[in-house]
Amino acid sequence: MLSSSFRAFALYLMLVLLPISVYFYIFHGDWFLLYAVDVSDIPSAVALLGFVCEGLVGVAGFALAAVLVRTQRHQVTYALLGVAAFGAAVALVIWPERLAMVGSYAQYRGDFGLRRYGGALMRGGAAMGLILVCATTYLITRIWFARRRA
Repeated sequence: MLSSSFRAFALYLMLVLLPISVYFYIFHGDWFLLYAVDVSDIPSAVALLGFVCEGLVGVAGFALAAVLVRTQRHQVTYALLGVAAFGAAVALVIWPERLAMVGSYAQYRGDFGLRRYGGALMRGGAAMGLILVCATTYLITRIWFARRRA
């Protein structure tokens, strides 16, 4: 946790990943939560706690990966990475209709006034996706070269 790689990851987490999550929660909250709950019913303290937990999961994941890599368990590390990627992809398969429609919680539940994915959400998604890809590429490169120097 005191390494320069962790500091780089912590900056990535605080300056890229969490702000992107907050952006989608604030501007497209019902869609972001897959219309499971009405964002307006969630107290702000609970949302803040959720984002803190997201950060803690990131820190725990980094710590676990660091332990696995240092003990030469690369296969386990890759397997866990694959499970995480698979878990993210499952949402696309299980809830494609929720991701394809944009509206409020009430519109989704009442099945009225929904729009196909596009507009502001698509522009925001493209911008945040580009930022995420660039920052992730930089982070991976940064950690890779830090590891090579050590």
